[in-house]
Amino acid sequence: MSYIGKTPTSVPLTSSDITNGIITTAKIADDAISAAKLAAGVGGKVLQVSNFVQTSSAQNLSSASYTDLTAITIAITPTASDSKILISARINARTQDQRGFGMQFVRGATSIYATLATYSIYTNGVTEMYSAYPFSYIDSPNTTSETTYKIQVRTHSGSEVNFNAGINSNIYLMEIGA
Repeated sequence: MSYIGKTPTSVPLTSSDITNGIITTAKIADDAISAAKLAAGVGGKVLQVSNFVQTSSAQNLSSASYTDLTAITIAITPTASDSKILISARINARTQDQRGFGMQFVRGATSIYATLATYSIYTNGVTEMYSAYPFSYIDSPNTTSETTYKIQVRTHSGSEVNFNAGINSNIYLMEIGA
């Protein structure tokens, strides 16, 4: 560009030189803004959801060792290695005589969360409870490879627990962006 007289001194562009609306999103390169430059709270979006409903018949267990709950296995492939996986399950069970059961989420072959459920009520001279037991856990698998989750259960004191008696159990996986 030609100038009359002296060439202007080069000065850095500041935010006050740009009025609102001058730069459109179409003019910003796709890789120009990283997640670190975004405002706090922008992450945490649900990226994908997988669910599985157990539809096989009831399963009676009386083992003090963790055993796979029949056919309750689900896989998800995280889109980023820093994603979290929210695991949410509802286990349907019938317990008797103030007995309960333990439940754990397993990623691959590794137990990642275990809890205990002991529920019963006194009805017609028999202590018995049919109920749905909800469990949730947030996992950090640190991978973008397919990851398999399953549910294992065990009973207390050799008591028998009937799982999926009349109502199916289910499990949901939600990938949450970092």
